[in-house]
Amino acid sequence: MRNYRIIAGAFLLTAALITACGTENTTAAANTGTMETDSVGERIPQTDASEDNRSSYSDLGAEAFSGVESEEDRLEAARKDILFTGTTEDGTVISGSIRQPEDFTEGTKYPVAILSHGILGDRNQGGLFTGLADSLEAAGYVSVRFDFDGYGESGGSLKNNSLKTEEADLKAVIDYVKTLDYADTDQINLVGFSMGGAVTSMVAGELTDEIHSVVLWAPAAVIADDSAAGRLLDATIDVNNIPDEIPVMGGQYTFGKAFFEDSIGLDIYGIAEKYTGPVLILQGDADKAVPMSYAEKYNEVYENSTLKVIKDGEHVFTGDALQEVIAETTEFLAVTAQES
Repeated sequence: MRNYRIIAGAFLLTAALITACGTENTTAAANTGTMETDSVGERIPQTDASEDNRSSYSDLGAEAFSGVESEEDRLEAARKDILFTGTTEDGTVISGSIRQPEDFTEGTKYPVAILSHGILGDRNQGGLFTGLADSLEAAGYVSVRFDFDGYGESGGSLKNNSLKTEEADLKAVIDYVKTLDYADTDQINLVGFSMGGAVTSMVAGELTDEIHSVVLWAPAAVIADDSAAGRLLDATIDVNNIPDEIPVMGGQYTFGKAFFEDSIGLDIYGIAEKYTGPVLILQGDADKAVPMSYAEKYNEVYENSTLKVIKDGEHVFTGDALQEVIAETTEFLAVTAQES
């Protein structure tokens, strides 16, 4: 495995409170620093991504990963949010949204949940994350959603996007959250979906003393195995001759060779298991993108985890399954907050 030096410094962010009448109040915060990602020891084998228990990604379609959100729901979420944008040291713009608790009081510190979206998604994750933000708002949490590089309103390109660039993005957002005067820095919690779940698990493993708890929704550790086999969603490539551009989903999106180079041989579980705090894993039993075996492997390697199987839950949770996942997540965060 290669070693990476991740620079999360010079992350300059501006927050703008968007009110229902459209006015803006702007403040600014700055943070600098560097982080090191060390290689891990013995590799824990990934589980087998057998085609027997998976559908072809081309059969699923992009909405099976991104979800579907109405414009009305998106606008309603935006009316409640504080928007922030910033530039990382490498020049990538990161954009996101902060939701404060409904009983927010100046001078009070609140627990924080940082939400990391999945592949082909964005900060709202097709309504999954705005629904969770609503629940956390009522429960007294600050929630932070953001677009990874190459997605949504953030800069960068999917041609450069990978598990490693997303790790850098999430670490920079964590550093930014620490500058918020209303954030309880002893109560920084991470929630990740799909690819964002895999990223979340690794960042928690690398920053284990800084993260209070972790929730993983259908975490896609399968990415490492798919990459080794030359698969990315509905695309297939020769791993011995990785092209510069990899179109997926009928050419709707184009990734680059970095996605494969940073995933092949990556010991996701070996990095993730270094986190010893409480972990909740939520996996649908009807997920056709990430086999159950990957959630089971996470539950096996973690020291303090619970695996909850969501009946009839597909990869993108909807309906009753989504409401169950949101409720389970909110309750877990509340319980772990009380145990601290």
